[in-house]
Amino acid sequence: MDNIQKLEYNHSNFERKKKTMMICDDNPDMLLLFGLVFESRYNLIMVDSGEECIDKYIKETTRGNKISLVLLDYKLGGMLGDYVTRKIKECNETKIILNSAYNVDDVLIRDLENGNYISRYTQKPFDTDRLTDLVAEIVKN
Repeated sequence: MDNIQKLEYNHSNFERKKKTMMICDDNPDMLLLFGLVFESRYNLIMVDSGEECIDKYIKETTRGNKISLVLLDYKLGGMLGDYVTRKIKECNETKIILNSAYNVDDVLIRDLENGNYISRYTQKPFDTDRLTDLVAEIVKN
């Protein structure tokens, strides 16, 4: 994450009227893109590994901070997104959008959706307008 600044947890900088979204992707360019797309609409917590995603998620929710949505890459170096979704769902019912540039087994996606581990799966590359609409729809419900 050399070319993108990680957001620290100084909650005084968060706008109270905005919902909080966690974005996890091990590709710094994708994190930068997501940051540009969503920074005006949401308070962002950006992480670049599955382990960090789980740790920060638990830390934030333990503090009483609500994360309305997690936008999660499927392939995260040494950890897969389905494992991360299951760990997050052990904590509470935060909505998760799983995305990937790779083909992910349809049966796995169906199982994750049917088990309410993910709200939606999206394939990269994606249209940013469609993604922002999808995020807004899921966060609203």
